[in-house]
Amino acid sequence: MILDALKQINRLFTYYAFKKDRMRLRSLIKRGLKVGKNVYLFQDVEIDSGYPYLIEIGDNCRIGKNVLILAHDATVFSGIGMTRVAPVKILEGSFIGQRSIILPGVTIGPRAMVAAGSVVNRNVPEGRAVAGNPARPYTTFSEIIERMGSEAFDSNIIDIEDVERGVLTADEVRSIIDRHSIAFVKSIPKSDPFYVNTDMDKHRSYANDLYARFKALSDNKRKEK
Repeated sequence: MILDALKQINRLFTYYAFKKDRMRLRSLIKRGLKVGKNVYLFQDVEIDSGYPYLIEIGDNCRIGKNVLILAHDATVFSGIGMTRVAPVKILEGSFIGQRSIILPGVTIGPRAMVAAGSVVNRNVPEGRAVAGNPARPYTTFSEIIERMGSEAFDSNIIDIEDVERGVLTADEVRSIIDRHSIAFVKSIPKSDPFYVNTDMDKHRSYANDLYARFKALSDNKRKEK
């Protein structure tokens, strides 16, 4: 009984934390934060509350949990009595990994990748992948996509719709991962509260189209080998 009560309290706390996070996001957008279409913005992304109107996030970007995006820098305030401010742009199709820090004046992308835990203090060119503190280029985003995609086979690709309909159970998903050490989930959930400015049906169709193009290209490459 006590355990059930604790679970209920935890569910209420989680729900409250999520609602508070989305209310904060809506407030920042009202104050000038620009967020494009089909943006995946996870919970607890900290966006500069002093200068949200200097921050722009483009279409189809994905931003992980606990990312910090700053448009101001008060490092030298004690010496000169001023705070430096500069815009931040995260352009279309870019991916920002969990716990990364984006500093003022930085433009990322389009279609660039910032690895988890990175500190970005300079521009990231189109299509590049960066990592580290300070973040530096180490490959291209397309190379990462190709490398990871090469590990996907029919036997370790899980269709999210099968999971949602209960056709594929949690135990079966674990079994697939046990056999292959890695698995891939095709498409996106029917409903996901972390998407912003998104028609989920259209975006799910878009994700399926991406997968179909990947699958055709992948099959052709394997036939050539």
